[in-house]
Amino acid sequence: MSEDQLFGACLVKLSGLANNILSAFTGGDGDAGPTERREEPRCAFPHKIIIRQRKALGIMHLRNISRTGASGITDMPLAIGSLVFLELKRPHFYAAEVIWANNLRIGLALAKPLKPEMLERLDPGAAKDAPAV
Repeated sequence: MSEDQLFGACLVKLSGLANNILSAFTGGDGDAGPTERREEPRCAFPHKIIIRQRKALGIMHLRNISRTGASGITDMPLAIGSLVFLELKRPHFYAAEVIWANNLRIGLALAKPLKPEMLERLDPGAAKDAPAV
């Protein structure tokens, strides 16, 4: 096999691998786009809260929140899989795991779902969409 043929074969394999990766991320064919993975409806919640990891404290600008998760921007560099605590209601902190991180934007999965009353207290009108547990 010549060098050009070997290069062409490698290019075909890389192209196939790239298509497989794209298919895995989009949930099917490359044209379909990403699938929705959220379990609960989310509501806009543009507030600042305290975020804590071990002894470090930081500020998080929440973008949105649902009964099972939240997302926003923080001044703390956090790794995926980190355990953090959110002060949604003083003086109580709620445990969450960092699910995704992109620069200083993070997505969190709450360890325990928020009660609809708590979501209503945070953002009036939000708990109407949340199912009761």
